[in-house]
Amino acid sequence: MIGARRSLVAAVGAAALVAVAAVAAWAAISPTYTVAGIEVAATPLEGTFVGTGTGSSGDKLVWKAVVGHTPLSTNPATPATITGGSLTAASYFDGTLTPLTGTFTGGTVTFDPALSSGAACGNQVFDVSGSLAVASGSSTGTGTFDVYLTHHRVSLFGRCITFAATVRGAPGLSLSF
Repeated sequence: MIGARRSLVAAVGAAALVAVAAVAAWAAISPTYTVAGIEVAATPLEGTFVGTGTGSSGDKLVWKAVVGHTPLSTNPATPATITGGSLTAASYFDGTLTPLTGTFTGGTVTFDPALSSGAACGNQVFDVSGSLAVASGSSTGTGTFDVYLTHHRVSLFGRCITFAATVRGAPGLSLSF
């Protein structure tokens, strides 16, 4: 009988430790993040971005987003459609690293004339608003990736060249589990 009680106490104790560890990992993911990053690869139908962020709970985030889309348009009335892609991230808080993954399920990339330069070869700003299906450990949920994408451009030998692209958003990443 004493052995059975010890086994029960040990099982309850182990379950409590697992629950505490799960809560600690859960606490490392904030509901919102201010993000900033750069575009490291681009084709007419896909952009790859990497960056960092700060969570509303004080954690730090590193992330990579691959965003598939239809061709970009400089007409705000005809935004590009987000056709897929992925989000891979890790949150760091109080010595704990918590992975986060996501899949883009839809959204738009819309030219923003109010934030773009009026110059013939000035910077172009796009509002990126993507919907996500997200997971962290055994928890699943939804999210949004809302950033301003700026194409930094310069005229060179009579051609307009995009030489860099940056993203920023506050909050740029919102999560719900």
